[in-house]
Amino acid sequence: MAPTSGSQVDTSLHRKLVWLTFFRLFLVTVLLGGTAVVSWRSGAEGAGVTGPLYGLVIGTYLASLASAWWLRRGGALERLATVQIAFDVATAAAVVALTGWAESIFVFMFSLAIVNGAILLFRRGAVTALVLALVAYVGPVLTLAPRTTGLPWALLFVHAGAFAATAALAGYLSEQLRRTGERLAERESDLAAITALHESIVQSVTSGLLTLDAAGRVTFLNSAGEQLTGLSASEVVGRPAAPRFGDFLTGAARAETPFETSWGQRKHFGYSTFPLLSKDGDHLGRAVIFQDLTALRAMEERVARSERLADLGGVAAGLAHELRNPLASMMGSVELLRQSPGMASEDRRLTEIMLREAERLDQLVTQFLAFARPAEPRRVATDLAALVGETIAVFAQDPVAVGITLARQLEPAPALVDPDLIRQVLWNLLRNAAQATTASGAVGRTVGVSTRADGDGAALLAVQDTGPGIPPDDRARLFLPFFTTKRHGTGLGLATVHRIVDAHGGSVSVESEPGEGARFTVRLPAPDPIAG
Repeated sequence: MAPTSGSQVDTSLHRKLVWLTFFRLFLVTVLLGGTAVVSWRSGAEGAGVTGPLYGLVIGTYLASLASAWWLRRGGALERLATVQIAFDVATAAAVVALTGWAESIFVFMFSLAIVNGAILLFRRGAVTALVLALVAYVGPVLTLAPRTTGLPWALLFVHAGAFAATAALAGYLSEQLRRTGERLAERESDLAAITALHESIVQSVTSGLLTLDAAGRVTFLNSAGEQLTGLSASEVVGRPAAPRFGDFLTGAARAETPFETSWGQRKHFGYSTFPLLSKDGDHLGRAVIFQDLTALRAMEERVARSERLADLGGVAAGLAHELRNPLASMMGSVELLRQSPGMASEDRRLTEIMLREAERLDQLVTQFLAFARPAEPRRVATDLAALVGETIAVFAQDPVAVGITLARQLEPAPALVDPDLIRQVLWNLLRNAAQATTASGAVGRTVGVSTRADGDGAALLAVQDTGPGIPPDDRARLFLPFFTTKRHGTGLGLATVHRIVDAHGGSVSVESEPGEGARFTVRLPAPDPIAG
């Protein structure tokens, strides 16, 4: 058993000294009242007794005040306890002496002093009080009794036996109480350590942990849960879980669900629920462990898209290659027909339409081949801001950019990329943004372009338009081949952007709200500063 610390002993003894001081004051106040009653009833006959009793009461008050001052001053508590034990015995002896020694009805005060000694200093206090009581009572009785009515052996034996029995019983009980207190303190210490360990484990878990009681109220939310949901434990503990965590209460033991954080970000959570049972098997509530699967599901979607595109590209590349040969023959034959002398004007117009559409088909096949078999990036350290500035200068001369303001905010952004492929990415994004801005018909058409280093080993390129925005249903299919919302679009521009960025080990994302335009953000790897 771990020993009780000194601070715990001092605190306990201080508390007992305070309470016994108040008890002594209460007892002396009762004695004062009794003395006043005796004095009033006996008149002059009791003056010889009541006078000393008044003095004893006043002395006890003064001693109690001195004890309170000592406690406030913070003096040696065990020394004060010993003094109080001696004072209690002396007070009892004085009261008994004034009321007839062996014949006094206040002999029980010695037993109270012994009990007080056991409370203060346990067995040692009980033994000390017993010895002092025997000296203060038995000695004077043996000395004074022969001068009065003779030696009252029986009464003396009864009183002394009562003192000894009280000391034995009080000492035993106080020791049991002390040992019980030590064991309780040890158990409390162990419980505090276990509680701290449990709290540390629960708060260190990277998954969110939510517990509910049987009524569906939140009882706990750990730190990871606060970070994932954006909710603090103080906001939700004690409140119904349904308004904020209703998706976790569907009854499924393991499932996935969308979740909107307190700051409005939509995430994808996977969660597991299990019941909380008491030792007897009673249902106490349930616990929910949840994780943020948003990045994992996005990665799975990217991998699945890449696999589909790889399969599609392998088949389509061969098909496109086979199409180009007969297409070239057809275009050559139509060109020869157009150059034939004597061709009617209507026939010549038809041949021009055939050539124009054949050239359009050839461009589509060329774009599709570029998408299906992209060139392997030749990565070099490139200042993305300079590359973007050059590309914007060229794009400004393109007919699609007429009437559009190109706003730029180009901060230095070192990137490890293939400059030619990144120019192709930017050109496609600029054309899409310009076409979307033109389609909106808004006054003050603007396309914004920005670059910056994000400080996390990446360079960011963003293109913002003021078009009509992208409907939510279209965003999931935005980078799929041949998906387009434009009348004459091929649906390969953004698919090629995604393919090139993915080949660089980067990512492309889009943010858009209907009527508020769209913002495409490309994240590209930066050069290794150590290697550079």
